Amino acid sequence: MKRHILILEDDLELARLIKAYLQDQGFIVTHFSQAHTALKQLPEQQFDMLLCDINLPGKNGFEFVQEVRAEFAGPILFMTALTDTKSQLKGYELGAEDYLVKPINPELLLAKINVFFKLDRQVKPQQTLFQMGNLTLDTNSKTSYLNGEKLNLTSAEFRLLTALLAQFGHVVSREWLFQHHLGREYDGIDRAMDGRASRLRKNCN
Repeated sequence: MKRHILILEDDLELARLIKAYLQDQGFIVTHFSQAHTALKQLPEQQFDMLLCDINLPGKNGFEFVQEVRAEFAGPILFMTALTDTKSQLKGYELGAEDYLVKPINPELLLAKINVFFKLDRQVKPQQTLFQMGNLTLDTNSKTSYLNGEKLNLTSAEFRLLTALLAQFGHVVSREWLFQHHLGREYDGIDRAMDGRASRLRKNCN
């Protein structure tokens, strides 16, 4: 089955180039230039990944992701010219799997996309319902419950919780999480995983 990718990007030439490249690689690609249009279509179509610009007319990319993150279960990648640390941290806090700084290299983008889809296949267990004490995870609906109450987790936080549950009883290092959850090596500086783990801990308390 072909993966369906949504591109939210107001640079029409860049969007055209990325769309054509990814379609040549076998993906189904839908492009929107404004968030409000994408919001209308998101419930109508089955998307596997969001590629999202930040500086958009009207509702920006951060606002868009904040609005859809509870319902959308696939990976979210920001593509933006914003290079400051504050913007990057905000992107990760909103549940994005990665943050790509423009100009975008199509081959590098493809490599990152393939990593996240590969990781999704690796961590997706055959069993769909997991019970650990008072914690329940449903990997089909991407929902989790603590003491019978639904947890409001982003898609990234849900995948992190699933990965940690699969390693229950073992010590999990930051390096392991970067490699197996984010698909990249830990550089000794990046604190994206720290923030994600901290938010997950707060949600589960």
